[in-house]
Amino acid sequence: MEKVLFLDSPMKEKLYGSRRIQEKFGLGPMDKKIGEYWAISAHDNGLSKIKNGKYKREALKDVYLNHRELFANDPHDKFPLLVKFNEIQEPCSVQVHSDDVYARKHENDYGKAEFCLWLDVEEGTKIIRGHSAKTKEEFRKAIEEKAWDTLFVRKSVHTNEFVYTPAGTIHGIEGKLMMAEVQQSSDVTYRIYDYDRKDADGNMRKLHIDQAIEVTNIPHIESDVHPTVTMLEGNEVIEYVNEKYFSVTRYKIQNEIQINNPSYSLCLPLSGNGILHIDGKDYDIQYFPDPIHALEWLHEGKTPDLIISDIRMPLMRGDEFLHYLKCNELFKDIPVIMLSSEESTSERIRLLQEGAVDYILKPFNPMELKIRVKKIIE
Repeated sequence: MEKVLFLDSPMKEKLYGSRRIQEKFGLGPMDKKIGEYWAISAHDNGLSKIKNGKYKREALKDVYLNHRELFANDPHDKFPLLVKFNEIQEPCSVQVHSDDVYARKHENDYGKAEFCLWLDVEEGTKIIRGHSAKTKEEFRKAIEEKAWDTLFVRKSVHTNEFVYTPAGTIHGIEGKLMMAEVQQSSDVTYRIYDYDRKDADGNMRKLHIDQAIEVTNIPHIESDVHPTVTMLEGNEVIEYVNEKYFSVTRYKIQNEIQINNPSYSLCLPLSGNGILHIDGKDYDIQYFPDPIHALEWLHEGKTPDLIISDIRMPLMRGDEFLHYLKCNELFKDIPVIMLSSEESTSERIRLLQEGAVDYILKPFNPMELKIRVKKIIE
C-alpha cells in the first residue's frame, strides 16, 4: 500500500495573479500570471495526478474512487476537499458560496466552506468580511445602487492570521497577499461585485446577483472559531478549525515528530528545512527562498554536499547562481543539480557545460530525484 501520494497539480491563470507562486515554490511556467495552484485536487475543473508508485499518472479522482482503502474508507461519494495556494495582486471579486443543499440542487456540486491562512501579506491589505444589510430587500437595494462602501464590511489582515468562511458568508480581498486555502471540493462561486474589471477580450465577468441573494446569510453571521495551541514532542501545534467538513492543523516542526491520524491527511508544506532519509542515512535539507539567502548561508562557512537549484528564481536566475558558484574557489566543487520547467536541449547543454552535475525537468518523480541525489552524494 502506498503510504504517501505525491501529486502533479494544475495552476490557474487569473486576472489578479502574478508569478510569486512559481517563484516561491519553484513550480510552473514563469510566463503566466498564476492566481491559483490547486495543490491537492480531485475536482473535474483541475485534476491532480499521482507522481509516484503503482498509481503513477492516474488522477487523484480515480484513485479515490477505485482504492478507497488508501483514504481510510472515506464514505464521501467524491473526494471531499480541495487544497490551494492563491496569489492576489489586485482585488478579487466580492463573492459568496452556497451550502451543500443548494449546490447539489442547482449546480450538481458540493457547497463550499473554506479556510484561509494569510501568507506574505502586504501592509494595508484588507479583506471584505460580511455586510451591513438586515433584510434581503435592503441587500438587493444596496447592490442595485452600487453602495459598496456601506454594504461591505472591511477588516485589516496580517501575515499568519486566518479566517474560516462558512457557506453564505460574503467575502473578498482588497490588497496583495498569498494564502493557503482548504475548502470543500467545489468550484461554484457567486460573484456580487468584480470592480468593473475586464478580461483580456474586453469583457466583464458574469455576476450572479440572484443566486447570491438566495444563499447569503442575511443578516451576516460571523463564524465563531478559536484556534488551540499545544506542544507535541517539543513542536508547536496549532489547530485552527475542527469543523463539519474538515479540520486544519499547522505543525511548526523543530524536532522529530510522529503524527498519528486515524483517517488520512492532506499535507501542504509552507516553508522550512528537513531531513531526507535514504537507505538508512539522514541528510539535512536547507531551504532558501532565493539565491541571495543561500549565498549568505554559504558565506557563513557552510559547505553542503549538494545544491539543488531552480532555473527561474527571484532576485537571481539559476544560471547566474550556478556561474557564481563555479567561479568561486570556496564553492566550485559543490555539485549542483539544476531544475527547469521547460524542455530545452540548448539550455541543458549550456548548464552542464557550466558545471551542473545534472539537469532535471519539472515536474519530476520524487523517487527518481532521490536516486539521482544518492548517486551524486555517495
